[in-house]
Amino acid sequence: MSRFSSLLCSLLFCMITYAQEITVTGKVTAGGEEMPGVTVAVKGQTRGTITSTDGSYQIQVNGNESLIFSFVGYETVTIPINKRKVINVELKETTQMVDEVVITVPYGTAKKSTFTGSASYIAAGTIEKAQVSSVSKALQGTVAGLQSFSSSGQPGSDATILIRGVGSVNASTNPLYVVDGVPYDGALSSIASSDIASITVLKDAASAALYGSRAANGVIMITTKQGNKDSAPTVELSAKYGFSSRARADYDQLNTNQYYELYWEAMRNYRMDNGYSAEEAAAWASSNVTGNLGINPYGSAYPEPIGHDGKLVAGAKPLWNDSWDDALSQDAHYTDLNVHVSGGSKTSKYFVSAGYMDDQGAYICSGFKRYTLRANVTSDIRKWLQIGLNVSGTHSVQDYPKQDDSTISNVVMFARSLPSFYPVYQRDLATGAYLLDENGNRMFDYGEYRPNSYAKYNLLASMPHDKSEIKRDAASLRGFIQITPIEGLSYKMSLNIDYNNKTNHDYTNPTYGTGSISGGSVSKYNYRTTGMTFNNVINYQHTFNDVHDIRVMAGQEYYEYNTSNFGGSRSKVIMDGFYEPDAASSLGDFGGNSDQYKLLSFFGSAEYSYDQKYFLSASVRSDGSSRFHPDHRWGTFWSIGASWKIMQEEFMKDTSDWLSNLSLRASYGAQGNDQVGYYAYQALYSIRNNLGESGLHAYRLATPNLSWETNLNTNIGLDFGFWNNRLSGTIEYFERRSKDLLFSKDLVPSSGFSSMDENIGAIKNYGWEFQISGYPIMTKDWKWKLSFNATTYKNKITSLPAEEMWSGNKKWVKGGSLYDFYLVEWAGVNPENGNPMWYRYNTNGEKVTTEDYSSTTPDDKVKCGNSLPDWTGGLQSDLSFKDFTLSFLFSYSIGGKIYNGDKVSLMSQGPTGTSWSVDMLDRWTPENPYTDVPRLTTSPKSSWTNSSNRFLVDRSYLRLKNITFSYNLPKSLLNTLTLKDASIFFQAENMLTLAKQQGLDPEQTFGGSTYYRYPAMKTISFGINVKL
Repeated sequence: MSRFSSLLCSLLFCMITYAQEITVTGKVTAGGEEMPGVTVAVKGQTRGTITSTDGSYQIQVNGNESLIFSFVGYETVTIPINKRKVINVELKETTQMVDEVVITVPYGTAKKSTFTGSASYIAAGTIEKAQVSSVSKALQGTVAGLQSFSSSGQPGSDATILIRGVGSVNASTNPLYVVDGVPYDGALSSIASSDIASITVLKDAASAALYGSRAANGVIMITTKQGNKDSAPTVELSAKYGFSSRARADYDQLNTNQYYELYWEAMRNYRMDNGYSAEEAAAWASSNVTGNLGINPYGSAYPEPIGHDGKLVAGAKPLWNDSWDDALSQDAHYTDLNVHVSGGSKTSKYFVSAGYMDDQGAYICSGFKRYTLRANVTSDIRKWLQIGLNVSGTHSVQDYPKQDDSTISNVVMFARSLPSFYPVYQRDLATGAYLLDENGNRMFDYGEYRPNSYAKYNLLASMPHDKSEIKRDAASLRGFIQITPIEGLSYKMSLNIDYNNKTNHDYTNPTYGTGSISGGSVSKYNYRTTGMTFNNVINYQHTFNDVHDIRVMAGQEYYEYNTSNFGGSRSKVIMDGFYEPDAASSLGDFGGNSDQYKLLSFFGSAEYSYDQKYFLSASVRSDGSSRFHPDHRWGTFWSIGASWKIMQEEFMKDTSDWLSNLSLRASYGAQGNDQVGYYAYQALYSIRNNLGESGLHAYRLATPNLSWETNLNTNIGLDFGFWNNRLSGTIEYFERRSKDLLFSKDLVPSSGFSSMDENIGAIKNYGWEFQISGYPIMTKDWKWKLSFNATTYKNKITSLPAEEMWSGNKKWVKGGSLYDFYLVEWAGVNPENGNPMWYRYNTNGEKVTTEDYSSTTPDDKVKCGNSLPDWTGGLQSDLSFKDFTLSFLFSYSIGGKIYNGDKVSLMSQGPTGTSWSVDMLDRWTPENPYTDVPRLTTSPKSSWTNSSNRFLVDRSYLRLKNITFSYNLPKSLLNTLTLKDASIFFQAENMLTLAKQQGLDPEQTFGGSTYYRYPAMKTISFGINVKL
């Protein structure tokens, strides 16, 4: 009987189950038109189908399940089946409503439409289109108010980010980076762009004051990707492979014939200046030009290749033309591979990723390799208890040759400075043929004969045997427990740790190049940091009578940052190929230190809204920093904000058919800056060696009154939208006042100290931001979105410790800017004699010209411009047609000046074997008296390359930052291949640059000075994305 009952129950269960299995059919339309290719999926399952050419579909389901209908450019619809067998669906086109944009804010999230502060949102799609090794280089042009300056194009290097200008002079100007809600201590190059879900830029006090003293320069909130609850596992594969080169060609230079003729002219002029006749000077120049330059590239058949008339003799031509820039460049490859696995159950979600990047540089022995792992897991243990853990690890190796100063080993300077008539490999001086060693290999030419500081150097020969390497290991942990005892009340405790270990390893081989003379050297320095953040946050939210909504938050946070550095160097390496310090016998130096910084904070905020029309917010945070004296350790920072959704008013109802959003926002508040050094308030001593005994030497005076730098921020914004936000935008005015800035105050010499630090300066940044986006085209097949942003601001000094202060070629005065150039004014070339001239002021205050630069004084320097651009911004376009998508991003800068020191190095009146710019062809001659390039001579009375506004150039540019063209494979093929999605694409980074001066890479530092900078990279790649 028992067996019979079991069999009967089984049959009944099967019958019931079978009865629940039904076939659902229907048609999907949009605007009355049939929609082919729409994805129809069963919620929480892996089953699904797509609509046919007439928009119809058919799918086997259980009667109690739900169907999800989705298509690019249309709102996703979820419909319960409820045992229905026919379900027709009408899809609606979507433009991302302002209300739908959820931004990350301190200790939570918020709807952008109701947020009283100033924040800009960058979606994952924008970030992933940038082919850069550091996400900091992907931000330029994306949002208003943010400027990204890449001081180096070296792969793996981070860009300098400014948000609404500079808020300090001697303390840090970097924004605070926050990853998954917690301040991040590490390099942005350690984060894979494909792991980022969104970036929110917080720009004013109302948005950032809750981070207190660490948010004085704005906040960049990075949110990494998460899985989805109640979702089957999804595997995403992405692969890119491409090629990289310089984004912009280097400065044009003279060829060999031009160089020898002009150098002959410079030698002749020098001889004439010393009393010789023109004929004698010409003969002397012809017989000595090859000797002075150290080589005759025309061969022994032409011992005097330049005739007495200054022209190349008949039949003479260079036997070689070796471009050092080509020789020191490499065929750079770009590889980026990523795999993501995500999904979740009803109570948990997960996201796991792994990535590999190989970004080779434009020059030999430069590049960046990175390996990344990430796992983000969140689980609801109980209805009232949630836990989460985000763990990531990164290992990177950056080959970082010298490229940022004037040393001979600077590969960029070396490639630019050596003319092509100096051979890369040894040549037969009679025929120009390569000289070979006993094994038939070419032999490098070290140029012992070169008449300049490049003698005995050949970086192509020595650099492959040298090492200039930066290794980084980084690990990050974000863990939290959240308890929700009752609806609206939550408590969250989080523990977060960032670990970074960086090792700089430099090695000069003992066999090739100048290392063969010194015996080689090796240095190794290790930098280890650990940042720990522990916080407790309580949130309460409640709505009264459907119109009064309040949110209150209170929290405590403890932050500790530990550093440990040590390293040293040795020389006399035993033999090539032994890279560690133990392989060298002579100790050079050794040093190290450890430091600790602590910050204890208490904070809170309150938000109130009435009827979703009126919004108020207030926040306060008190920080106690170990960097200040106990009497001045605590600082309190605050903000207030308000917004008014004018569109919700009764009197605006008649405009609702065309005006969809109109909101006014305002905020004011204070933020601090304690980034003034570890021992800023203490009297310090340096340890010195005195005849073999240790001794102390007073290093600085105690400054117990030293305290916080403070930023007072005002923001007023207007948000608008038309035609259901098909056209929307924001206009904002901001004013950022920085006071109590850290400056060195001069002391009388009798004190034994030259200066001491005090909070005695103040500056102001103020300006406007504009952001607008719209959809010019939205049809069934076509969708086009355009976004444009612009920023203009001024920097003004409002207080200084002295009447005037100098910082390089900039003079600081009250009422001026930190970035005003003050230079001797260029007066042109004297048409009578070809000498350079400058303006100076005589004792009567009259402006006069002089040909003697040494007679000028600092008082003769005048304001010549400002390094800050007048306008910066970007233009972004996303155009799609069926399965094709074309996207691009332009960034631009209008106005501002750059002092082009790179070009100056190519403009000597008479260089001794270093490269010359093609501009020198326009030099002064009796036949060409009106020019701005002076008469050539190997020994000028005053070098025309002395600092003046002659070499101040416009920094305006337009750059195509990235362009992407992709194609989504058809659903019919995906179903055959059992794939959810797949696309192939073409991408290009820095594809086009338009600037006023040839050769200049316009994305320079905000200080406006060039100095043998590693150029920006152009990368072209092809790739594929697959979703399983």
